[in-house]
Amino acid sequence: MKNKLTEKLTRWLYGRYGTDELNMAILVLALVISLIAGIVGFPLLSCVSLGLLIFVNYRAFSKNIAKRAAENKAWRNATVVPRRTFKAIRMGWKDHDHAYRLCPKCHQICRIPKGKGRIEVHCPSCKEGFEVKS
Repeated sequence: MKNKLTEKLTRWLYGRYGTDELNMAILVLALVISLIAGIVGFPLLSCVSLGLLIFVNYRAFSKNIAKRAAENKAWRNATVVPRRTFKAIRMGWKDHDHAYRLCPKCHQICRIPKGKGRIEVHCPSCKEGFEVKS
């Protein structure tokens, strides 16, 4: 009995998109809105949260993999600067001898030595020169 149920579930899930970074971001947003709705007591926010959760499930169980992947790629392209900024901050916490800054042209993370004052930095990726305070 258990094997039949597992097999049916496996067949139904075959070819579905699954989850990605956009789904996780929408899920976190839905949970934050739900928490705010519980604190404030505004029922419309609960409906918005429920709608977002339904949308997350729709994306996860969708068979249109190309469209879902394109949506996720657009999300990743739109959020590249904040993601790299937070990554540079995390890297700076671990490495006390260097500072990490983003290249203004290509948004590549550049490592610079600390304590050198204002210096000219050249991005290793695009060769753009920019001045930063280390």
